[in-house]
Amino acid sequence: MEEELSRSLDGFREQLAYPAPNAVFGVFCDGVLAGTAAVAWQSKFASSRHKVLLWGTFVSPRFRRRGFARRLVVRAIEHARAQGARRINLMMYLPNDAAAQLYRSLGFSTYGVEPEAVCLDGVYFDAALMSLRLD
Repeated sequence: MEEELSRSLDGFREQLAYPAPNAVFGVFCDGVLAGTAAVAWQSKFASSRHKVLLWGTFVSPRFRRRGFARRLVVRAIEHARAQGARRINLMMYLPNDAAAQLYRSLGFSTYGVEPEAVCLDGVYFDAALMSLRLD
């Protein structure tokens, strides 16, 4: 969390300005950004353009349990499918039962676990690697 807070506004602008078909989706509640989800094509090479990364899926705690995360992820999936993607991959830090349940309900399956994927405040967390085939 501290890392994100220390990033410059220009760093966020650069990350969010990746060219199409990359996209960031948001849901607003009373003019406040309540949640986000994004998809990114990580390679320019034709051999791996069939894969996209779902990232940045987050709903502010005060707006949770309203179905926003589901709507955002579904919108990201629809966008990826419309752009010809065959597969969406994601990394989900553990434990996160609510997110795991959401992703599984949308058809994602776990294909691996990365040990100690992130270190927050001196505590290491594993990450589940999940994937969804779109066709």
